[in-house]
Amino acid sequence: MAVVDSMKNMLLKQSSKLITNVVRHSDVDQLGKLLWTLSKFSKEPAKSGLRKLATGAENHDPMLENWANLFKKSNPKVVEKIINNLIINEFAVGEKTRQDKMHEYGIVLPKLAVLSPTYACNLRCVGCYAAMYGHKYMLSKEEIFDVIRQFNDLGIYFFIITGGEPFVYPYLFDVLEEFSDSYFLLYTNGTLINEENAKKLAELGNATLAISVEGYEADTDWRRGKGVFEKIQNAWKLLSENGVIYGASVTATRKNHDAIMSDDFWEYLKENNVSYAWVFQFMPVGADASMDLVPTAEQRYERFYKLEELRLGGKFAFVADFWNHGFLTNGCLAAGAKYLHINAKGYAEPCVFQQFAVDNIREKRIIDILKSPFFEAYKRTIPYSNNLFRPCPIIDNPKVFRAMVKKFNAIPQHPGSERTVNELAPELDQLAEEWKKYADKLWYEEGYAEKYPSKRGVYNYKVRMRRYSENEEKLALDKKA
Repeated sequence: MAVVDSMKNMLLKQSSKLITNVVRHSDVDQLGKLLWTLSKFSKEPAKSGLRKLATGAENHDPMLENWANLFKKSNPKVVEKIINNLIINEFAVGEKTRQDKMHEYGIVLPKLAVLSPTYACNLRCVGCYAAMYGHKYMLSKEEIFDVIRQFNDLGIYFFIITGGEPFVYPYLFDVLEEFSDSYFLLYTNGTLINEENAKKLAELGNATLAISVEGYEADTDWRRGKGVFEKIQNAWKLLSENGVIYGASVTATRKNHDAIMSDDFWEYLKENNVSYAWVFQFMPVGADASMDLVPTAEQRYERFYKLEELRLGGKFAFVADFWNHGFLTNGCLAAGAKYLHINAKGYAEPCVFQQFAVDNIREKRIIDILKSPFFEAYKRTIPYSNNLFRPCPIIDNPKVFRAMVKKFNAIPQHPGSERTVNELAPELDQLAEEWKKYADKLWYEEGYAEKYPSKRGVYNYKVRMRRYSENEEKLALDKKA
């Protein structure tokens, strides 16, 4: 860790004036200079990512302009932590450490980790797999501290906290305080944000909140409960007043498709200082898994164009649709390719929605879980299709998902989890076939195949080294703008 600390200190010293200017003035040109400086110290693929952002800042790209304007409205501590923790620690320092550890352990490492420290939640949302447990499962304070330290040692400083509801977890602020050099994205229903919590988040600066919203009041309250939308509006107000950056987490269902397609809805989010948006396609998982809310293939196709317009338009700091933006990430991110999920039972799942596991953090170290045959099989196979508009093993390539679960005797993590590999298999196969028609139209007829070629096997160490050991530039997996 001494080498890492030394590099951090060097970067901070080299960049201190630029950081101060960005924090105080939030000028897009200063942001560009900072990103160029950090890129010089970085390793691929972070180097290419930072260069791309720096060029965007130089050219006053609408998204980067949006970032600069966002920084002006934010608490200075919040801006400082984004720069120090997310950009310097995660991108610059972290990538160098991950590359070194990759060679040491002979394994490609993820860039982030998703943690569900508890399944407990104060709501009972339609279609949620965690709603049945109450406080039955939870990671202890010692366990979550140990897990984060293990990830830090591997060069990973970016964590997504989900659940359950993060603000129900009794040690949430202990985590944020203890790991002040890491950055956290909290997926929350927003109903437990009060003045005290908002002030504390501003003081710590190292967390941003993605607040779940399904549309306007009718759609949100239908899924999450009466009065929830009003509480979300109050959370927006408190966070804005305290200069905390927050975004929206929108679950795309068959029911709220019209809201997502509406310009008015996105303008409404913008007017309420929502800075970014994650869009998740509803997945048929958990005890009451059903296909009834899963968007149709046609709805998914329509949604792509709307969200691509938003992603490129610069209205928000960023907009991402996990199921439709696979071409930007070389397909699926799961099983340690770019992230993994540690659930409230301590099991390591490929992702939040692939609710099967082989290993547990109470029995194995993180590095050994990442090196497991279960995760390595995923990484050798990603992307599961040469068409990156079909990234998901559950709804786009369900035969792959079933094969992984069967081959490794993976343990279902919730009552009903096994339905995705048996009872619902025919419907998932049919959905995959229906989506393939639209995905092939996008991929082959609209030029994405040439612009974003898939790179199979690059998350396997031996494959990566065989292809790229003599050319660091080719390690960049970031695609063209």
